[in-house]
Amino acid sequence: MAKGLQEGEIRQELQSGGHLRNILIVTKTNGDEPEHLAYVRPSWRREFLPLRTWGDKQDRTYKDLDRLLTLLRDDFGYRGFIGLYVDGDPDLARYRVLSDSEGTGEKTALPGSPAGSGEIS
Repeated sequence: MAKGLQEGEIRQELQSGGHLRNILIVTKTNGDEPEHLAYVRPSWRREFLPLRTWGDKQDRTYKDLDRLLTLLRDDFGYRGFIGLYVDGDPDLARYRVLSDSEGTGEKTALPGSPAGSGEIS
């Protein structure tokens, strides 16, 4: 099973009548450069899933936040609230999203969230 969502899958599902329920963006610092990763909760899946590169090889991060917002708003047509968080923010626990908050490169559940549950409290 895929670890996240690719742009093509999102576009296909949106054309088939699906919609994006929630989106949040987690900003991580890689050296001096911030990188932004969108987590999407679509109508066809129950959990928040990260945007992934073609072939589901890795998370699709953006250095330019405006470019990511253009994708979400203009290309995907999402008009709802988009939460913006810094990696490790304790408020992320309410989303029960997986994050690399330990800096190990491994995906781990945020404090206070069961691993893989993916549902909003």
